[in-house]
Amino acid sequence: MPRSRTAVALVVLLAAGWCAGCSGRHTPAPRPSAAGLTASVAQFRNDEGTRRLKAGVTNSGDGDIRVTRATIAWGGLAFPTVPLPDDPVHPGQTAAFPIEYGAPRCSDPAPGRPVLVALIDGRTRRLPLHVDEPGLLDRLRTKACAAERLDAVATVRLVLATRSERVDGVEQLPGSLVLRRRPGATGRVRVVDLSGSVLLTLVPRGGRSALPGTLPPDRDVLRFPVLMGSTLRCDAHALGQSSQTFLISAYVRLDNEPTQRVVLPLTATERDRLTGVIHRVCHT
Repeated sequence: MPRSRTAVALVVLLAAGWCAGCSGRHTPAPRPSAAGLTASVAQFRNDEGTRRLKAGVTNSGDGDIRVTRATIAWGGLAFPTVPLPDDPVHPGQTAAFPIEYGAPRCSDPAPGRPVLVALIDGRTRRLPLHVDEPGLLDRLRTKACAAERLDAVATVRLVLATRSERVDGVEQLPGSLVLRRRPGATGRVRVVDLSGSVLLTLVPRGGRSALPGTLPPDRDVLRFPVLMGSTLRCDAHALGQSSQTFLISAYVRLDNEPTQRVVLPLTATERDRLTGVIHRVCHT
């Protein structure tokens, strides 16, 4: 090929390559529309009594998306921003993640509608949030606000003994529900009921007639005696399928407010001790 024709061909090829590059830079990649994205939140049964929720973004579009972080924005409760794995979410799949709500915002009587704010394909999206159980977030906020008011007056703590004893012929772990007043607080706090689980009982040591236990305004501490033990459910189904064995609660009323549930956390040592009680009761 003559040199002049070769030079012309080279110029044409370079120009074509350069223009293709320009086309790639100025034509943005298609992004999923908000219509192809849905957001939801729920609280599963085994998370009842905790702050844990399960949220997610479902890809209802035609192409893959990547959700790298997300949070819930709502005037009633504070939520953290949760990082997600940078993996493709295929059409029909959901980028699900656990999230725990934080402090309640109790002063606003109308906190508005919640939205899920997510970084999707590098772009921030605000998606209407579908709550699987209607009224769930409002109920959680109401409980959290009531818990704040109670905590401002008194702490509620379950204290268990280090050794079990036999009560009416059955091995039990004794303890006390301790209500301790905050300095300067004057409210009346009553223990109106106790609740165990499928495998564990939590009952007043003095029987049902001992309820309610009362911390009056002129006392600093109430030590309400309790007993914990096996429900005598020793069948394989109960022992193997119990998912909330250690979800133990007291039902407490501050002044004339509605009764509220207070979940009583147990340490790993206390859980092991109670597991031993269940094992011995079920195998002797």
